[in-house]
Amino acid sequence: MGLNIKQKERYRIRNEIENTIKEENIDRSKFHEVSKFSYENILRKFYYTFFEYDKNIRYSEPKKIDLSYAWLNFRKNLNTSDTIRLHYDDTDIDSIKSLVPDYSDDKKCFCIVAEGWVYEGEISEILTAFSEVYFITDFYIISKKFDWVVVNCEDGECIWRVSSEKY
Repeated sequence: MGLNIKQKERYRIRNEIENTIKEENIDRSKFHEVSKFSYENILRKFYYTFFEYDKNIRYSEPKKIDLSYAWLNFRKNLNTSDTIRLHYDDTDIDSIKSLVPDYSDDKKCFCIVAEGWVYEGEISEILTAFSEVYFITDFYIISKKFDWVVVNCEDGECIWRVSSEKY
C-alpha cells in the first residue's frame, strides 16, 4: 500500500526541512523536530488554546486535529495584530521577527507546519530553515507559554500575530 498524495506532500515538507538543517549546518540543539512522544501534547495544547475547534475538527477520523486552513478558525476573543502582506512563496524574515514579542535571536519557540510536523528551536534558526524550504505552506511559530502565535499563511500571502487575552 503506497502513500496518497497528501501523505507524500507531508513527508516532502519534512524531508526538505531535514535537508535544509543539514545543508545550512544548523545546530540541532538550536532547531530540531520534537520527539514523537511530545507531538500530541503540543498539537492539542496549541489547537485548543487558539482555535474554535468545533468548526475545524475533521470527523473522518475521531478527534483528529487537522491544521490545514486552521488559520480561518482562530478564537474571536483573541487579540490580532495588523496583517502583513507577502508575495507568493515568500518568507519575510524581518516581518516575522517584528511580530514576535520581545524578539531575540535565541528565543526558543515551537513551530508547527500545516502538514503536522512539530519543531522546537531558536527563532533565528527556525527562520533560516524555513526560508530555504520550497513551497512551504502554512506554519505557526508559537511561544513556549502558548500565549502568542505568529501565523504564516501561504494561501492568503500574509503573516500576523494572534495572542491570548492576558497578553
